[in-house]
Amino acid sequence: VRCVQETDQKQMEDGGWQQVPEQNFNDSDLDATILHYWFLKVAGEPYDSPVLRRAREFIISRGGLEKATHMTNIWLSLFGNHDWENITPLPLFIFRNDSFFQYTHVKKFVPQWVWPHLIPIMYLRHMKKVKDLGPQFDIKELYINPPEFEARNEKRDEDPSYYVENMIDQMFSIQQPRGSFGAYTPATLYTLISMQDFAENYPHRANHTRIADAYKRGLAYVEYMYFDQDDSSYQGTLDDGRWWDTLLVAFGLYEIGEDPKKLEPAVDFIIKHGIQPNGGLAYGWEFEYVPDTDDTGMIIVLMLAINKEKYKDQIQKASDFLISMQNDCGGFGAFFKGFEEGFFIKFLAGKFTNSAELFDPSSVDVTGHVLEAWGGMGFTMEDEHVRAAVEYIKGQQRDFGGWQARWGVNHIYAVGAVIPGLTAIKYDIHQPWVKKSIDWLLSIQNEDGGFGECVHSYKLDEWIGKGKSTPSQTAWALLALIEAEKDGYDYVKESVDRAINYLIEDYQVLGRFHDKSSVGTGHRGFLYMHYPVYQHSFTYMAIGRYMKLRNIKPVSYTHLTLPTIYSVQISVVAVSLKKKN
Repeated sequence: VRCVQETDQKQMEDGGWQQVPEQNFNDSDLDATILHYWFLKVAGEPYDSPVLRRAREFIISRGGLEKATHMTNIWLSLFGNHDWENITPLPLFIFRNDSFFQYTHVKKFVPQWVWPHLIPIMYLRHMKKVKDLGPQFDIKELYINPPEFEARNEKRDEDPSYYVENMIDQMFSIQQPRGSFGAYTPATLYTLISMQDFAENYPHRANHTRIADAYKRGLAYVEYMYFDQDDSSYQGTLDDGRWWDTLLVAFGLYEIGEDPKKLEPAVDFIIKHGIQPNGGLAYGWEFEYVPDTDDTGMIIVLMLAINKEKYKDQIQKASDFLISMQNDCGGFGAFFKGFEEGFFIKFLAGKFTNSAELFDPSSVDVTGHVLEAWGGMGFTMEDEHVRAAVEYIKGQQRDFGGWQARWGVNHIYAVGAVIPGLTAIKYDIHQPWVKKSIDWLLSIQNEDGGFGECVHSYKLDEWIGKGKSTPSQTAWALLALIEAEKDGYDYVKESVDRAINYLIEDYQVLGRFHDKSSVGTGHRGFLYMHYPVYQHSFTYMAIGRYMKLRNIKPVSYTHLTLPTIYSVQISVVAVSLKKKN
């Protein structure tokens, strides 16, 4: 009931739903609207209700189910609303990892967020699995020109082929300790449906005990993520990112004046549960099998800040992990080395390219964070790995001075990662190419003093650097501008003060920071993510560095609660700004 009520309340004026909160436009997203419509119909919303009627009108106006993306069509096919024949098939030998086939295994070519989904999807596509759960799951009324196809399960042979059994075995191999498959709830759901289908259709070949155990653990993980989080920010999310969130919050607290000793338990906890034997840090629960470079770079920054001597062994091991992950171009991907875009996989993937990123290429935002870590360790341009990283960043710069970011929206996030990284390694940021990025940042500051950029900036150049202000994006800009001012860019001072003033005014509205637009990037151009922790952690980083820049002394607050601490420190900054003006 609660889900239905919240869904009804979030319907837009045009009748649809947004994929993520976005204050820069009122347009809804077609795929999000199809899925919301479908949910409401299954939940018992009357067909002729205003909510469903308006949603149907929106979907039809956008081209109907015919215009749904490939990933949406997979779910539609599973319940008989789309023809499996129109789902891109992949050769099943790419899921073999024996003998020669180990060199063509899917894991060799696509990143970890792809293959946990791809294996069960290709099983379901091969079997043309259709689940008949009743007429409420039928949404063919959303077609403009309903296609003619027979929604039925493929006739099964008496025994499964080697390739079918191999895919089931591959699914078992990617189940994680807490029950997920590959760490993602959608991949887990696809896998559970696949295993259930195999057990039902090949009872004489299925390991029922093993399947039942995997199913029980997988379903428990989905229920935990979707329904058992109470009011947590992780309620209903596709994965868990607690180590990333925790380190950002801890670093924000450190920057705004918290006693490092009080933060050591948080760092110790991350080291104990999140850092892996190779020195890399996992993004969150169930990502232990693929520690990533971005998290690892930032945990180094945090450990250096909290207690450099205590964590020196972990810092060195994490740095060694980063060196092992540097791509030939000098940059860093997130989870893998060498997973740049490849024509062969892109050709095979077909329509999948309209729904997801299939590669894990180097990105300037991750590379900037790695440089910030290495700079804190004393690395400079004398180191070959640092030089390669800087050359990569320089080569990716766009004509106007900014960079496209991979994991945050968008060019503002990139500049906010690059400039602190360059200053950390003692690079001369007065070089023309760096100055160009700083000047671009100044040119896009909004009248309210903040910074904002719309998700459309990934596809439409006219949106680059444009959008209503958000606390997170303003903080990212400040992380760059504060470093510029520290390094002699005197003309950025006014912009820095205006941006800080925007943050203060935003905080005072609700007594906390609030991003009205989603600022996290999942798949550029397709999928964006809302990180509730960003609006707090990055803003405290920026405000804390501003306090150091302006010699504003933090208030002692050993007797205060955390919310009061934030209010007190921000009030101190506000008073300082008023005196200056």
